[in-house]
Amino acid sequence: MTSNPSYGKTSSGIEIAQAYAGSIKGKTALVTGVSVGGIGEAIARAFAHAGAATVIITGRDDTRMSTVHSALSTDYPGTKFRTLKLNLISLAATKQAAQEILDDTSIDQIDITVTNAGFSTGKDEREVTADGIESHFGVNHLAHFLFVNTLLPKIQAAAKKNPSGATRIVTLSSKASGASPIRFSDWNYEKHSTDVPDSEQPNWIIHQLIGAPADVPFSSLVAYGQSKTANVLMAVHLNKLLSSEGISAFSLDPGVVASTGQKALVDEAQRAKLEEMVGAPKTIDQGAATAVVAALDPALKGGEAVYLDDCQFSDQVPPWTTDAQAAERLWKLSENIVKEKLG
Repeated sequence: MTSNPSYGKTSSGIEIAQAYAGSIKGKTALVTGVSVGGIGEAIARAFAHAGAATVIITGRDDTRMSTVHSALSTDYPGTKFRTLKLNLISLAATKQAAQEILDDTSIDQIDITVTNAGFSTGKDEREVTADGIESHFGVNHLAHFLFVNTLLPKIQAAAKKNPSGATRIVTLSSKASGASPIRFSDWNYEKHSTDVPDSEQPNWIIHQLIGAPADVPFSSLVAYGQSKTANVLMAVHLNKLLSSEGISAFSLDPGVVASTGQKALVDEAQRAKLEEMVGAPKTIDQGAATAVVAALDPALKGGEAVYLDDCQFSDQVPPWTTDAQAAERLWKLSENIVKEKLG
């Protein structure tokens, strides 16, 4: 149960952060994928509004990161905004960025970690990262898997000082997780979906609902869906590994949000279908709200319930997203891939 069952689809991230200010005031938070007009910016604003001492903001473009840093620093001069260049397209660059934070002696601990960065090509053509990994799986899951694991010493340092469960790792997922389970037999999406086992088949119904091409050799929605399933499974296994240390992990769907990224990726026809199904899109502040609940609500404890939607726990997810065995299997697969790529 969350503290406030009245929070929902139209709730404000700023409002919720203010209500739970005691969970963030004077603390250090890290948010990946922070740019003007995005959910990451709104999450960072909410933390600063509630009195965070330091918010580490990451991005891959120096100019855009400088712009959002300037805007946030002007609006919240009492919070230190520490920028970090994070290029999730490369595992080596991702590890280097995390190591930069580990080496920064001004940052003793990281109390709240929010992995918000993510993307979809929106193209039914397979693309790969610098490591030869299918881009959605590589950026949205594997790079964040490596980033969080590398940062664990500073997350664990926070857990030694905070009340049990107050140190949080929050991974943003999506209802697109319903588009595909993990393709364990073809995690790098090199085969046609007809060549994977029945248990790994995509959910083509979602494609039909939004008018996306179905049964194609490569579907960006399937690839994106697999990566969003991985985001939830990562939270499931993080709880198994870290709850005894007082660290809780959650995942969530921010909803359909009128962010700069969403506007760039969804064409007008698909946007119209989405609005027909779920209503008008949220503002970025409303889109940040569920992440703020996951990060700050003191009533939340890491355990079997890990997934939130519209500021409340939800069980309206496919079983493949919260299966503990699948979570452990994905964790081991991810460790092996990172080891193979980085040596």
